Amino acid sequence: MTEQTIYEFIGGRDKLAELAEAHYRRCTTDPELSKVFGTTPRPQHAAHLADWLTEVFGGPEVYTEKHGGHQALLRHHAGKHIPEEARAAFVTAFIAAADEVGVSDDPHLRKRLVAYLEWGTAIAKDVSNVDDPEVLVSDQPVPKWGWRDEESPA
Repeated sequence: MTEQTIYEFIGGRDKLAELAEAHYRRCTTDPELSKVFGTTPRPQHAAHLADWLTEVFGGPEVYTEKHGGHQALLRHHAGKHIPEEARAAFVTAFIAAADEVGVSDDPHLRKRLVAYLEWGTAIAKDVSNVDDPEVLVSDQPVPKWGWRDEESPA
């Protein structure tokens, strides 16, 4: 039997869209995160996040097809100058959103989610200090995050 992807285990695109909505709401209302995200919601942001998470966790390659893949995501973070406090708050808000929408509290899943979030937010924080998005060039595909450490790009 083939092991389920994290995407499948979480509940697929619908559950990730619900998670992205709950998380993004926190990003625009949390005092630390709103410094980066603002307080006026951008409807497309949660949908883009859901597309990203879908692809990262082993679902269809929708972020690449719709939004330009890994390089596009890197460039979206350019010039944001994300402080460490916001990076950490992003992780906390994501886990709270997962609890809110009923993502499984399976310990291994939660460990892998936190590992991905720590890894991904560190990259976002680093590239956010680059002011010119054009210098952020990547021919790498969207990273795929699996159940085992050796499957992940970290």
